[in-house]
Amino acid sequence: MQEVARHELGLVESRPQWRLRVRLMALIDLCARLYFDDHPVSVVLKCYREVDDLRVEPGQARTGTDFETRCLRCVDALRPVIGAMAARPIEEIPFDEQDAVAADLVSIPPEVVLGRAGPGSQFELVCWNQANAVAEDVQRPYRAARAIAAEGFHDPVDVFGLVEPMTALTERYEDQPQDRAATAAEIVRVLDEYRAAAPWPVT
Repeated sequence: MQEVARHELGLVESRPQWRLRVRLMALIDLCARLYFDDHPVSVVLKCYREVDDLRVEPGQARTGTDFETRCLRCVDALRPVIGAMAARPIEEIPFDEQDAVAADLVSIPPEVVLGRAGPGSQFELVCWNQANAVAEDVQRPYRAARAIAAEGFHDPVDVFGLVEPMTALTERYEDQPQDRAATAAEIVRVLDEYRAAAPWPVT
């Protein structure tokens, strides 16, 4: 499993011109997962700084899509909250300062990207972010499925029933290497159906 995960990550990171979009996807994901205490605030701060730096780096690919625009708008909405903090060395930021911004990091992204914040919106943001990243060729299907399946540990409110199929498809991708192309295609199909059914359409 670790070998597959490393290989898939390597494929995602193999295109230098897509680093902005990859880190932007990661930032939205990290903010959503902060709700589940999957990592500390410092991880979000580091990713925010990377995104901010990449926004001004020449040659970074942009899709110009509605989804990309919403995610970039989220970065701008977070700037008053963590922009100055993220520019500082992480080791110099006291834990109480980091804890003080956690609630905003959890609530602002779903409000900006989905148009709603509240119970369940963080898991919805994880799924929506991963599904659209796959659709825009920023994320690998396996990594998206694994990211969604991992949240099953927290028993989220899974309105669209994604955890079960993503878990099964993740395991199939890992256990049956000869069928990986077909499994990836099935992941894409399920995520496309989810995007079509979810009440946050991108234009």
